[in-house]
Amino acid sequence: MSTIKTVAFVEPSFYGVSFARVAFEQGHKVISIVSSLDNPQKYGYEGIYHDLIVADIRDEESIYQAILQSPYVNQLDALIPATDYASHLTAKVAERLGLRGVPYEAALRSRNKDLARQAYAEHGVPSAKFKKIKTFDEALEAADEIGYPVVLKPTNAASSQNVYLINNASELHKAIDIIVEFKVSYMDFKIRDEYLIEQYLDGPEFSVELFVKDGEPIFSTVTEKITSPLPYFVEIVHTLPTPSHKDSEDEIINTAVAALKAIGITNGPSHVEVKLTSTGARIIEVNGRPGGDNISSDLLVQAFGVDIFEATVNYYLDNPLGIEKKHHRAASIAYVTADRDGIFEEIEGLEVLAEHANVVRSHFTVASGDKVTVAKSSDDRLGYIITTGDTPQEAKEKAITILNSLKVKYKKQQIEIG
Repeated sequence: MSTIKTVAFVEPSFYGVSFARVAFEQGHKVISIVSSLDNPQKYGYEGIYHDLIVADIRDEESIYQAILQSPYVNQLDALIPATDYASHLTAKVAERLGLRGVPYEAALRSRNKDLARQAYAEHGVPSAKFKKIKTFDEALEAADEIGYPVVLKPTNAASSQNVYLINNASELHKAIDIIVEFKVSYMDFKIRDEYLIEQYLDGPEFSVELFVKDGEPIFSTVTEKITSPLPYFVEIVHTLPTPSHKDSEDEIINTAVAALKAIGITNGPSHVEVKLTSTGARIIEVNGRPGGDNISSDLLVQAFGVDIFEATVNYYLDNPLGIEKKHHRAASIAYVTADRDGIFEEIEGLEVLAEHANVVRSHFTVASGDKVTVAKSSDDRLGYIITTGDTPQEAKEKAITILNSLKVKYKKQQIEIG
């Protein structure tokens, strides 16, 4: 690396921790803009930053003023969003500071699903029929117009939080009663009181991992997804590159690129979710960032030797990207979930993981005594295993075979007799 730069990240968390790690390991000066001094420990990036700036990361002006009043005013070489929820705010502050990044309007569309759907419709990108609603009566009218089954979802949440498959008016009423009480999400970001009723798109689901330059993809690959049984949409298995529907790969990628152009993302990484329906590829949503769920941090690295976080930091610093595929293998991640609600005791079968040459990593976040539920969102998953293979089918089969060999055990609950 030629020159040490000063790189600021807004609230590294989840996938965003990989950004901080890459910049730190490249030798740059890493500044984290955080809402609390406890967050490096909370989100797992202790030791990979040089300084902290405290701001209300839910407020653009607070972020901007915190930078102006810091020792790093006029010294930042890059300002990078490291959490979804603050991506549009970060984009706006970067524009005010004259730093490169995703255009604010594009970041705003990718954060707000209604604005994104409008952009797809205006640009002729195949998507789902939709209506924005606030009340049950509006939702009922929209569902009748679109036709059941429909999907009800927040306009600005993530991780499949409060996403419902709705088959009739009764289910819609119950779901509306729940979703209107969903006021704040991660890091206390407010959930808008406007929701989407969308056409349910049938068919297999994929994501496209992209890096675009001047609107054209310079890196792309398709990830196959397996999601939980309906009525929920929790992602259980990702395999990269896809082992299925290879003949539709170009159509899936081209649809994703069209969606990025509609939203206005012309440079940098993105993670675009697509359904391959009976009438062709249709957009579920666009995320103007590297894919989470270990897709970018693990699967891309294992399959192709590509570090999309490193390429993104290089993009923001206007350095050579270095995003070429170094080898061609495959990787898969499978998530362990509870098959019923209960009190967790242990996962049987973990001892065999060490015997599998294909297993490169595993991680579990659940402890004995924790209350667990059937997975309704990504937060309800218990842990994961990552496998590799010479082919996508091998990586996927190994992951699913191991997943099926594990058994979640529950504590017997004693009934209190009063």
